[in-house]
Amino acid sequence: MIRVQNLNIKLGIFEIKNVNLQIAKGEFLVILGPSAAGKSVILESIAGLVPIRSGKIVINEKDVTCLKPEKRNISICYQDYNLFPHMKVRDNIRYGLKFKKDKHNEKYNKNFKTLIKLLELDGILDRLPLNLSGGEQQRVSLARGLIGNPDVLLLDEPLSSLDPNIKGTIQEELKNIHQTMHTTIIMVTHDFTEANYLADKVTLVHNGQIIQQGTIEDIFQRPKSIFAAQFTGVKNVFWISKNKELKSFGLKQPGYIGIRPENIYIRHQPLNTYYQYQGKINSLKNNGIYMEIELSTAGTKRNYISYLTLNRFFELKLKKEMPINFGFNKKDLIVINS
Repeated sequence: MIRVQNLNIKLGIFEIKNVNLQIAKGEFLVILGPSAAGKSVILESIAGLVPIRSGKIVINEKDVTCLKPEKRNISICYQDYNLFPHMKVRDNIRYGLKFKKDKHNEKYNKNFKTLIKLLELDGILDRLPLNLSGGEQQRVSLARGLIGNPDVLLLDEPLSSLDPNIKGTIQEELKNIHQTMHTTIIMVTHDFTEANYLADKVTLVHNGQIIQQGTIEDIFQRPKSIFAAQFTGVKNVFWISKNKELKSFGLKQPGYIGIRPENIYIRHQPLNTYYQYQGKINSLKNNGIYMEIELSTAGTKRNYISYLTLNRFFELKLKKEMPINFGFNKKDLIVINS
């Protein structure tokens, strides 16, 4: 169990304000947010690498707030790996035991063998970091962080510098490690697709403050603010104030609604969705694996964004300025508090 209570940090003009976290033993928490939100500062404060103004950090019922980093039994892995260039892979991994008084205990040899197998490092143990790919270096960094049975493994943007194919592989390996070793993991990222794949719980951070916490479903399906909605991919956010529309969208007072672009359906024929519109296609944007389509309707004077798979897009033979039917279902409507 990890508890971060009323954490406050000031670094120049940037502040972390009253951050509270609670992570269960064996849980995978993702701290999610845009660049410069304060995610890494929170992570490094847990590791003891950043001085705090006030607050408390408790790990397994032990107050570690004033302990030196090496006394906290925490490992941290960064996106740039931080491997020692003059050490072979096996020595880089075993360096994770440097501050262990019982570093020669057989349990660490067992860990070494387990991690080598899980991360498929057996064939590169005698190489130097210079001769490793980015994915291999990240695997070595993870093995070094885990060999000493840390109470918590901290990951700071571990996948951000990897190409998409390797990134997917490392994601799978991280998930496998978590399920196999049951290590408590806190990972920082700005990529909500990573959070969606890996996290048990998510903490959304912006401008040094926690905006929302909860399960993946809580954050992605029930965002509580415009920032949370837009950051997690709700491209369609509208202010509703007219009496007729308030009733239609189930609102008792003026407020914001949202709809995810993947939940807006498009057809040439009328749809069977709860909300239906006739409009036209304003623009088309190919994002590689899907088409982003901007739609407008004279009835509401709003522009909607819809995502279609490339197969579906080519099947419909859509073109700019084409008249089209589109809509969405009531169950996919998101009511946003602020």
